[in-house]
Amino acid sequence: MDRLDIAIGHQLGDLRIDLELGVDPGQTVALLGPSGAGKSSVLRAIAGLLRPLEGYVRLGEHRWFDAAEGINLSPEERSVGLVFQDYALFPHMTVLENVAFADRDAAPEMLRRFGVGDRASAMPSSLSGGERQRVALARALARDPDVLLLDEPLSALDTITRREVRGELAGLLAEVPVPTIVVTHDPVDAAELADSVAVMDGGQVVQVGTLSELRDNPQHITVERILGSSESGER
Repeated sequence: MDRLDIAIGHQLGDLRIDLELGVDPGQTVALLGPSGAGKSSVLRAIAGLLRPLEGYVRLGEHRWFDAAEGINLSPEERSVGLVFQDYALFPHMTVLENVAFADRDAAPEMLRRFGVGDRASAMPSSLSGGERQRVALARALARDPDVLLLDEPLSALDTITRREVRGELAGLLAEVPVPTIVVTHDPVDAAELADSVAVMDGGQVVQVGTLSELRDNPQHITVERILGSSESGER
């Protein structure tokens, strides 16, 4: 397993993204910050869905993107598992067909692994929020990716389901051996899902650490604001 290293510069309208980040194999890093901070754009750059103006995306010695060298692998050429905010399941396919779209041979075992084997013939519209998330994660990991990316994976769930699924997801991520990045605006999600938290604001990472480290020694007003708002309890 290889380390993921990114250093990108990009202009998105009025937002300038300048970011450096490294994620070790088996480590989960949460990108935590307000809407419009550039978090999802970072995932898109790693996955090859956004071409930055500057910088690089590297997995070990493999360069997926290098602006100076003119290297820009397509999304299909990057070994990435991406779970979208709305899970992006194909509505006309069964659960098994959705996961088989990534890897037909691996699909049955992945469904069993994520506890939805008995829903193989179901359509996505009949699934609960937690089941949809498990299917989306099974599809992402069926590719046997070298990097796993999750974009606001809990935001579509109601409060009760969110609490239940958060615990399940944390357990699953603890077993994933590849570099993983989770985008969220919720400090509770970041604390329970990630080993380390990178707080983003205005296209930049303003502080990195565990949630307790950030809370004990905030070094940016955004860190104080986000963590201060979380002290009143979970939404």
